[in-house]
Amino acid sequence: MKFIKLLFLSFMFLAGTVSYAQGHKKETPEERKARIEKIETAKIAFISDKVEMTGEQAQRFWPVYREHDRRRHELRQKSRPYKEQNINALTDEQIQAGLESRLNIRQRELDLEKEYMDKYLRIISPKQLALFYRAEREFTKLLLERLQTARK
Repeated sequence: MKFIKLLFLSFMFLAGTVSYAQGHKKETPEERKARIEKIETAKIAFISDKVEMTGEQAQRFWPVYREHDRRRHELRQKSRPYKEQNINALTDEQIQAGLESRLNIRQRELDLEKEYMDKYLRIISPKQLALFYRAEREFTKLLLERLQTARK
């Protein structure tokens, strides 16, 4: 039953991804939100299946994960301006300050990962957490592969 559910969700996710990549270059905010929600639903199904969480674990885990993901996204947004600057137009002092700021943000990301690892381990076992990290990477890889295939 889990396999059928996962297969169905994957199909729905891929159908949305393919249709987006084949011509919906300009999408409305509502369409973008719906596409992101489909991806998130497929991600949760994929990871839950790989990690084999109990219902109680999943109920406690996913809200913590969403909070972690939101905070991680906020940190990454803070580093974005430094990636987009024209380095040739900056002084050495500005570049040095940008490099130090980048390291500071990366340290904050690492601190955040440590904080949430502790939170996750209060909900799931160390083995499940290791499987979670692996499944999260697998899903991202699968998503990127599907997007590349859909664009070709």
